[in-house]
Amino acid sequence: KVPFVQVPKEKWTKQSNSKCVQLGYGGAACPSVCCGSPHGNDNTNYALNSRHAVIGNAMGDAKQLFLYGVSDSINGMDAYRAVCGGSTTKAMPTCVSKWAGTDYNPLTNNCNTFTSTILKCVYGLSDAKPNLGISDMVNVACPMEKRDDGMDVQQCLIPVMTTSLSDAAGEVMADE
Repeated sequence: KVPFVQVPKEKWTKQSNSKCVQLGYGGAACPSVCCGSPHGNDNTNYALNSRHAVIGNAMGDAKQLFLYGVSDSINGMDAYRAVCGGSTTKAMPTCVSKWAGTDYNPLTNNCNTFTSTILKCVYGLSDAKPNLGISDMVNVACPMEKRDDGMDVQQCLIPVMTTSLSDAAGEVMADE
C-alpha cells in the first residue's frame, strides 16, 4: 500500500491564501545550523498554489502535491523547530543532519533527505516518496531522544520555547 495520495491539481491550484509553512533544504555557502533551510516570511506564509521552491533548480511548473496524513498537534513551525531547534544562531541537538548549507550532498544529504526527516522523524509518517530516483536513496535513521516523561523515543523532539526569539533579541540588546 502506498503511504501517500496525490492531491489533484485542481484542488490545490486555487488555494492562494498564505496559510502554509514551506519546509525545504538546499546547498549554500554557509556553515551555520539550518542555514540551508530558509525560514523567512515567504516560507512561513506560503500559499499552497505557489510554484516557488526552496531550491533554485526545482521546476515549479511541474509541482505535484501529496498527502501523507494530518496532525492536530504538530504544525509546520513545530516541525521546523524539531529539526532546527528554532534558532540558527545556537548549537542545537542534531536531527539527522545540521542542515547547514555546506552539509549539502546531492546524493546523501539533500532536499529529499530533509523531507524524509520531517515525515519520518517529526510526524512519524512514512518517508517514502514518489519516484525521485537517485537523489532519494537515503533511508533516514531518526535519533534516539528522551521525552520529558523519561521515555526514549526514536524521533526528533520539538524543543519547548521558553521565550520568543524577539524577547531573546531584546534581552541581548539590553545587556550590551
